[in-house]
Amino acid sequence: MTAEKDFSSSSGTQHPKRLVFAPGDISGPADAEQETNTIKSAATHLVDDIARSGTSTPSSVMQQEIVSHPARAHQFVINPPLTIAQLHPTNPLHQFHKWFKDPRLPRSSAPETCTLATASLPSGRISARMLYFKELDERGWVIYSNWGSKEGKGQQIFGSGFASSADGNVPGGIHDSAALNEGNKWAALTFFWSTVERQVRIEGLIEPLSREESELYWRTRERGSQIGAWASWQSKVMWSASPESFPPPDELKDPDFDDGRNELEQRVKDAEARFADVENIPLPPFWGGIRVVPESVEFWQGRASRLHDRFRKIVALIEYKSTSESSV
Repeated sequence: MTAEKDFSSSSGTQHPKRLVFAPGDISGPADAEQETNTIKSAATHLVDDIARSGTSTPSSVMQQEIVSHPARAHQFVINPPLTIAQLHPTNPLHQFHKWFKDPRLPRSSAPETCTLATASLPSGRISARMLYFKELDERGWVIYSNWGSKEGKGQQIFGSGFASSADGNVPGGIHDSAALNEGNKWAALTFFWSTVERQVRIEGLIEPLSREESELYWRTRERGSQIGAWASWQSKVMWSASPESFPPPDELKDPDFDDGRNELEQRVKDAEARFADVENIPLPPFWGGIRVVPESVEFWQGRASRLHDRFRKIVALIEYKSTSESSV
């Protein structure tokens, strides 16, 4: 009999060993010290002077120029073939760490950028969002975010009952909601590094971090970022207009036109005043971390003629099984 680990907590008080902590927040080697000029760009575009039609249907001349252009499709030629012998034999986390630390990846390219995809239950509607992963440990990929909106994915991850607001009018907190064990446990992460023609796809289970773990990273953030987190009620509509009432172009170009930004800036001022005498700004109830514990990890490397190399590692997710199993 297989028993799932309680979704509401992390792996006990013993934190897993970190392989990467807060990439992007800690300065890496200067790009000038890297041989970035030797890196071929993976983005090849059509020439800028191709004639464009005035309609949505391209002209026959344009079609001919596109078809005859030798660089119409990018060719992947940077790396030698990827073989099993080049991959870590057992641990995809260590393999990811090796690729992430590739000296050909300039820190300025923000290789920690990834896409997090989740789905709502029971509808199954999927949403995806670009963000930064901040930690890689021996259990998975850790992401911190404001979860207080649909775009923040709070309800998808923590359950439909989760709600919280920066001004306190809507009470609640992710760490309390995580204990209810609702929401969708499954998520997917995708990393794409065009400069080295590589991609990593992760599918696995979401594990909310404890409040203690979230606070540990929260304390490393700059004060301005902490203020911004409190001030930003993520995805709250601050200005809207119907097609009938949409302002004319001249009004939109007016430097004094308010598209809702003034309200956000006022919220920042209010947060600054609120915490003016507070040395350590507290963790917002809607802000914290999750860990994506992998079930599968796919390593993809581009190859000429679209004959790409893909290797997928299925992870046992031992942490999610009871130590003693028996047949029922």
